[in-house]
Amino acid sequence: MYKAIVVDDENFDLEGMRQLIPWTELGIEVLRWENKPLAAWSFIEGNHLDILITDIKMPIMSGLELAKLAQQKNNRVKKVFISGYQDFDYAKQALDMKADAYLLKPLDDDELIDILRRVVAELDAMKEEEASGMDSFEFIRNDVVLHLLEGDMDEQTLHTFLQKYSVNIPQTAAAAVLIEVDRVLPSRYSERDHAILLDHTLELIMNYIDKRNLGLYCKVSDARIGLIYTASESGMTGELNRMIDGVRSGGPLTATVSFGDPVTDRSSLVASFGQARELIGFKMFLGRDRLILPGEAKWNEAKEVRDVNSILDQMFTATVNYQLVRICDCMEELFQLVKTFEKPIRVYHFSLHIVMKLEHYLEGMNESFNSLLGWSNDYFDTINQFETAHDIQSWLQRTLFEISEILYTRKQSRNNRLFDEITGYVKEHLSEEITLKEMANHFAYSPNHLGHMFKVTMGVSFNEYMAMCRMEKAKELLRNHKLKVYEVADQVGYKSLTYFSRAFREYAGMTPGDYRKQGGLA
Repeated sequence: MYKAIVVDDENFDLEGMRQLIPWTELGIEVLRWENKPLAAWSFIEGNHLDILITDIKMPIMSGLELAKLAQQKNNRVKKVFISGYQDFDYAKQALDMKADAYLLKPLDDDELIDILRRVVAELDAMKEEEASGMDSFEFIRNDVVLHLLEGDMDEQTLHTFLQKYSVNIPQTAAAAVLIEVDRVLPSRYSERDHAILLDHTLELIMNYIDKRNLGLYCKVSDARIGLIYTASESGMTGELNRMIDGVRSGGPLTATVSFGDPVTDRSSLVASFGQARELIGFKMFLGRDRLILPGEAKWNEAKEVRDVNSILDQMFTATVNYQLVRICDCMEELFQLVKTFEKPIRVYHFSLHIVMKLEHYLEGMNESFNSLLGWSNDYFDTINQFETAHDIQSWLQRTLFEISEILYTRKQSRNNRLFDEITGYVKEHLSEEITLKEMANHFAYSPNHLGHMFKVTMGVSFNEYMAMCRMEKAKELLRNHKLKVYEVADQVGYKSLTYFSRAFREYAGMTPGDYRKQGGLA
């Protein structure tokens, strides 16, 4: 079974795919159904996937961002994008990413099933190609080491892999190590320059591992290297610290390193790597450009890391949705934790972590501090100038309020323009039979999404609004005594005079004829 995740911020569409597509028959196991892009991001970051099926345009983070992450984790991942008609720029980007399929809403179930069959067939062909042999040993080694660390290959397949490609896995004690190149704060480099520096830093790390014969390694993501450390256990701390020193002296970037408990059997490497992954999260509290030892992390701190990320997700969601009270509540929760910090430097690291997360969150929306607030590149220095945690909290809260206000104003402006167009279209086509589905197709939205937006914005459902517009237009036409009642009915979209008369009476409290007799005063 191939592993998949399905992501769509519209629950109606998500549930439709869950119920109507025969996933098991297609040979696909859906590991996660997700309507929150950030939660999907977190899941993809920690799991191996063969297939990503995602809405391309979602609030907070686009499907393209999720696809990039999935591709970093597995460069052979199959990407199926779902889109509204208006997302032509996204469509171009999807094509540039070599999307395996691009579907338009509303979805055709048969079309999606055919595409999934093709995707599975391509994956089967790739598996056969791997079984018959691959040219790049380095690619094979990277893949094997990654499977060993993440534990997503069964023992029999792994055994065949190791025999076929002669990847030598030492049987001595080993520990899983995670090396992360630290992000530059503030971003002093262009995207291209940063990519060059990142590649240079990763090369430094890999050269050091090879030179010192520390063990087998693989690239886990763009900025992370996983290492199965098999050199002398007693010298591990010294070797890793020297590696960090070498990175620091070899360029402008730095690295943070963590490792799990040494193990004596191959299957336990997964647990050791899990420890290393969890430990790297303590960079938020302990700082970057250093080795994080297992003894430095306490259970309550591990819980804090998980709690903090959950609160941050809630706070950023509140920011996008203009929920100012919720922003205050989340900020208060975060800074209750700050009160437990023993050293001021931890407050600084914690605050930097919040700003980094916010910056990443905004990037997922194709926004930035500069585009929203006009900040220059020295904004991170601001945090270091505050004298108290309360000052930092107040500054962060004001910043989130300002961002929320700007996003809300932009959203309202977009919605106002959209609904001006919708109401204008309705009034011009009252004589026609207009349904919500047709309207949604015309404006490139799913019916479920547009119906919800219409109710929230206009205060009535689409059908109620259509009926009201038709009745008000009918009143106007009835004042013109040259038109017959059946002609009025036809001009407002009613083909049955009986049905029109009944609807008009329910709306105006009298028949069309009585309304005309009273001079249209009702």
